[in-house]
Amino acid sequence: MKRYAWGLLTGAMLTACFIVVTATASPQDDSIKVYMGQLEQFLRDEMSRSTTAGRFQLQSFSIDRTHWHYMMDTATGKLYRMELGRTPDRSQWTLMAQGLIEEPPPAEAETETVEN
Repeated sequence: MKRYAWGLLTGAMLTACFIVVTATASPQDDSIKVYMGQLEQFLRDEMSRSTTAGRFQLQSFSIDRTHWHYMMDTATGKLYRMELGRTPDRSQWTLMAQGLIEEPPPAEAETETVEN
């Protein structure tokens, strides 16, 4: 009988400890919406720190087993195409078009003469 009472008391104490620990712990929402919100906030913070955020636009096409990857620099209008290598680290971006936005030529020192 003594063992029975001791087991009952131990079980009641463990149950009470479990209830206290779970009641005092802050609830943590682990839904996909919470994780997506955290990811979006992280990306917003990173993009706000970056000076080139939103500058490059990427587009990929695939037909059958052929893939094309294009990147446009929206600041200058230059268009690049990825030349695929045998391994990803051997791939490189090559300039395809200079773009529609022309960069102004460097200013040269000009002297104006005014006739009287």
